[in-house]
Amino acid sequence: MDYQTESLILHFVTEEDLAEVARTWPAEHHPLSDAKAREAIAYMRGNYGRNAKGRLFHLCLAVCGKERPGTIMGWCGLDGTRNHAEPEIFILLDEAYRNKGYGTQCVRELLRIAAEDYALSGVHGGCARENVASARAMEKGGMARYGTEENGDPLFRYTAKERARQ
Repeated sequence: MDYQTESLILHFVTEEDLAEVARTWPAEHHPLSDAKAREAIAYMRGNYGRNAKGRLFHLCLAVCGKERPGTIMGWCGLDGTRNHAEPEIFILLDEAYRNKGYGTQCVRELLRIAAEDYALSGVHGGCARENVASARAMEKGGMARYGTEENGDPLFRYTAKERARQ
């Protein structure tokens, strides 16, 4: 089951997405070989099976536009590696898709997924202090700035209690 926003599909990848994963998967060098893309898909699919209500290990979704559902525009998700009950949000959009409101749509949907589908108590986020667009997307998407890292990078948080008040 994929998730949808106003103009996006947040897609659970499968082997059918091999060419797009090879083209877009975050790596030092693009494109990936088919073998590396298969490894990435297997990793994501394995993580999907480990996630459960109240406990999220890692959820990585391909970001696709409703107008071109077969084209991956970037990646988003929730990483519970450090804290399964309060994962960290991440959004990686290709440059051509930035500053168009897609990041905010991803944040809103990921927060909804965290609260409603996984019954998580909260979500954390952060970005480089010069990445104003990411900070704005987190705030517009429903996260509150609560502090900064030692280097000045902003930190954001969202709690299930905030969702109940909305």
